Amino acid sequence: MLDDIWVAFRRVNNRNPDGEYEPLLMSRLLDELEQHGLIEQMKQRTRDKVSLPVKIWLCATAPPRSAVPPMPHWHPDLYRLAREWPTATSKQRSAYAAVNQWLMTDPDFFPVPLRERALEIFGTYGSEADFPMPEKTFDTLRSGPIFGDPERLHATLRTFTTHPPLLTETFLTEIGDGYYQRVGSGDILLVVENSATWWSLVHSLPDNHRLGYVAWGLGGTFRASVNTLAAKHLIKEIRYFGDLDLSGIRIPHAASKTAMDRGLPAVQPTERLYGALLELGRARCAKERGIDAGEACALAEWMPIAHRAKAVGLLTAGRRLAQEWVGYRYLTRNTAWHADLV
Repeated sequence: MLDDIWVAFRRVNNRNPDGEYEPLLMSRLLDELEQHGLIEQMKQRTRDKVSLPVKIWLCATAPPRSAVPPMPHWHPDLYRLAREWPTATSKQRSAYAAVNQWLMTDPDFFPVPLRERALEIFGTYGSEADFPMPEKTFDTLRSGPIFGDPERLHATLRTFTTHPPLLTETFLTEIGDGYYQRVGSGDILLVVENSATWWSLVHSLPDNHRLGYVAWGLGGTFRASVNTLAAKHLIKEIRYFGDLDLSGIRIPHAASKTAMDRGLPAVQPTERLYGALLELGRARCAKERGIDAGEACALAEWMPIAHRAKAVGLLTAGRRLAQEWVGYRYLTRNTAWHADLV
């Protein structure tokens, strides 16, 4: 109603600094609001000297658009993104900026699995808020001119897709998806938590080792799948390499107890591979909260003595190191970790 409009108008500080005739000022302001689509004036008007609408309606308005942040100076491989930047989502822009920054560093283009490159890029140049699990960024980010085109993505990042082995009840003696789990005639089973690192390890093995099998632990599944081991596999040692976080230590810790309860060898950590992870990795916030020092020390007893203090620090702080930091490039160029295979 018009009376309500006058009440609201008179509550505005400094509403009429020039001392204009207020009905005239009100009329002009209402016209401006209507021109901007903020109100609609009722056609029925007062019969005063300056005619005003008897009522007005407030128009629904869309929330203001957030300002588009300035785009980076593009690497030549990403010039095409200049057209996409204004309409990209916030997540896409963050990813484009991280990839661009990585390319600008003149990186080593040694081809690696996609998850390892994702960790290298977003674990270094992406924020923890945008990329809490950097190695898994491309699992869900699949839209846009680069991320939605697998061939172009691989060409830009110098990556390739790896496929996990076929999982069956007898996975230790099967050949799955073109990859062999049996890697030699030795008596050691090496279990690797994540599939990309499993692939990288299998394809980086030296000629001389004691491994009989390299198995994909499939995260927490290893706690149950260790039960599939049998005497016929002739395994005398079980060694493990996974993420350094609460789950990553609890998994082999629990699997080791299961194995020993069945008369199988205890699950042992790979000292050199974990050492490389602590040296190369950049810690991020873990999904699990930090635990108290007592529980952390108890779990860290499973780790090699040289790494226990750092493991406790990660567990109490709720931080994690993704095992993909020890990637294909490192494994093919370094030999110190071969000590874990003999």
